[in-house]
Amino acid sequence: MRSESKPRDVPFPQCADRHVKNVLLQLLQRRVASIAVGPSTARRMGPAGTIRAARSFLANLDLPGLSSVAAADYPCFLDHITDDFVRALPHGARFWGSARKFLNIFLRDVFYTRQFCEAWPFSHLEAALEVPLDSHVALGLGSEPEGKLLPGWQTIIGLKAPVSARFQNVAAAVAQRRGFARVHLDLLYWRSETRPNEKTD
Repeated sequence: MRSESKPRDVPFPQCADRHVKNVLLQLLQRRVASIAVGPSTARRMGPAGTIRAARSFLANLDLPGLSSVAAADYPCFLDHITDDFVRALPHGARFWGSARKFLNIFLRDVFYTRQFCEAWPFSHLEAALEVPLDSHVALGLGSEPEGKLLPGWQTIIGLKAPVSARFQNVAAAVAQRRGFARVHLDLLYWRSETRPNEKTD
């Protein structure tokens, strides 16, 4: 259920009608959810209907409520939403790891979307957001000095909360050394040829 909190007047400045602003924000959320859970992202993660169910859950996530969560409370909030997400997926797709990945991709993209950040305050959550985990991010983290003791990557559907926490803790340490929040590490590790703070020829 969505929060009753109303968006600020900033998003879609050419639109003077608050109701239309709300409709546009809802449509934008549906679009971001659709992009976050694409066919390549969800490949081999469940039966037919998995993508549709995942997109529907994310499209109806309470963003005003999310913006009111304190940074210190965000980990518990994320765990709670992940459990709800798992239950919303079809039988045969109820994997904690894939639900967490879809959720983290979506929340990162919400943070990256100007209209959402203009409608509701999300900046205080930047340091709390998790980097979406996959084989590329796991490989990147494992290559960092802080990640030498990480376990070998298996599969996203086999990922459990304790192992995820180990990767996220390393991600936080790497990001702190590099001078930005861990959610942005995906920008370095995804098909990256050059990383910030590294010399090039």
